[in-house]
Amino acid sequence: MTEISINTAQNVTINFKPASLGERIIAFAVDMAIKMAYVTVLYYLYDVLNWGRFFNGFDGWEQGVVSFVLFIPFIFYTLFFESWTNGQTPGKRVMKIRVVKLEGYQARFSDHFARWLFRLIDVFIMGGLPAILGIVFSSKSQRLGDMVTDTTVISMKSNVQLNHRFLEDLTEEYVVSFPTVLRLSDHDMAIIKKAYHTAIIQNDVRMVKELISKIEEVAAIKNNFQNPHHFMQTVINDFNHLTSR
Repeated sequence: MTEISINTAQNVTINFKPASLGERIIAFAVDMAIKMAYVTVLYYLYDVLNWGRFFNGFDGWEQGVVSFVLFIPFIFYTLFFESWTNGQTPGKRVMKIRVVKLEGYQARFSDHFARWLFRLIDVFIMGGLPAILGIVFSSKSQRLGDMVTDTTVISMKSNVQLNHRFLEDLTEEYVVSFPTVLRLSDHDMAIIKKAYHTAIIQNDVRMVKELISKIEEVAAIKNNFQNPHHFMQTVINDFNHLTSR
């Protein structure tokens, strides 16, 4: 499957594999199962616990308001989870996929709201055919709601590739800035890269600061760069250069 290149606000390009149609369908099925379980509980309370006796005592307007309130979790399920858990519903979390902006920053509430509205067209018309056609035939695996908000759904299971424009591809003439990065093990660097990729996608400034602090402690170096991303990529490049010889 073709990779998607995301250019972040920090001038970083990350290549991701888009979530497959099958992954998105299974995630949708998991979410639908959770919502139907909630509806089943409501009907159980209505019938078995005789909530209907109190419900029937309301007039038509009051019954409509109570019904709407009870079904808020069902109606706004996707909007709530994607807005508050950084683009993942429980189904998406199970499948390890996530909604992201193509500009490289975290989707806003307005983006998730627009995607939620367009589900009426994408998912609930003609058995989800518009969504299926969009995901299969668009260059970035986008359904209509994704195209409108400039988002897509990516797989978090794939190996991501990060390229930074502060430095060119490494050559034999590359000058190492921090030789003591060799105090880091291959395992340490793998964890650092994974955490750094996640921090960029989530725009998590705190995580980047914590990574820098840990690198400074373990490798006995000092970050003298104004831009923390310049420091991070220098450390990664130094390590790659020194361990490739």
